[in-house]
Amino acid sequence: MALRIAAMAALLVLCACYAEATDYTVGDAQQWGFGANYTTWASSKTFLVGDTLVFTYVNGVHDVLEVQKSAYDSCATSNPTKQYTGGNTRISLTSSGTRYFICGISGHCSGGMKVAVTVSAGSSTTPSTPAAPSPSTKTAPAPTSAGHVSQMKDVLVLLIGSLIMSVILA
Repeated sequence: MALRIAAMAALLVLCACYAEATDYTVGDAQQWGFGANYTTWASSKTFLVGDTLVFTYVNGVHDVLEVQKSAYDSCATSNPTKQYTGGNTRISLTSSGTRYFICGISGHCSGGMKVAVTVSAGSSTTPSTPAAPSPSTKTAPAPTSAGHVSQMKDVLVLLIGSLIMSVILA
């Protein structure tokens, strides 16, 4: 009986943390391009493990490189950890620590297209965005809706699995 209660409590905590995941459009309304202050943008957010960064940009005009801190500091594009193209890049924040992103197009990083995000492992009891967010703090409706539908399916699978386990253990 105690094992069943502990398993259910753990599942509820997992679901609560998972449901709190937030999609962040990098640069908000200005998206990934010139004119945004990405340092200010990132410092105004609280990024948690499970959140997603969404880089929205014109494919071929910009890209996204994930780089080490030294490459971020010097805008070096020659040895990225990962390179993304396509115009709608979604990057899951799967672990705590600082991650570094730059635009790999010549001159863009030095022109301000770089962002460092610090990801915290802990969950928060309050959402990491304002209670009544403006549309600019979230991704475009289609990706956000699809992401939340996918997350809800995962949560439902976990809940159904938990119910099946509780019946088996009973």
